[in-house]
Amino acid sequence: MVHNLIEDLVQQCLKELQQTQAQLKECDDRLLDDIMAITLNRIPPKYVASNQGEMFVKTQLRQMVPDVYRELSYAIDKVLSGDRKSDF
Repeated sequence: MVHNLIEDLVQQCLKELQQTQAQLKECDDRLLDDIMAITLNRIPPKYVASNQGEMFVKTQLRQMVPDVYRELSYAIDKVLSGDRKSDF
């Protein structure tokens, strides 16, 4: 089965931000989905089709964490300000 590991990473980072940012604790699922979608549209995917490929890509993902947080911050600002149209 083909899987985008970036989606997992973005979801994990967003959950961590939800625990520390009060503004995100109040977001409903629709707003969180918008944040995920904007972020994922701005980061290149990392698809894998095997356990071996997953292990290889996971070593690269650590280097992408700062990029994911940067793009999440961008998406959060867009969604919470109501300015989402240009990113979908």
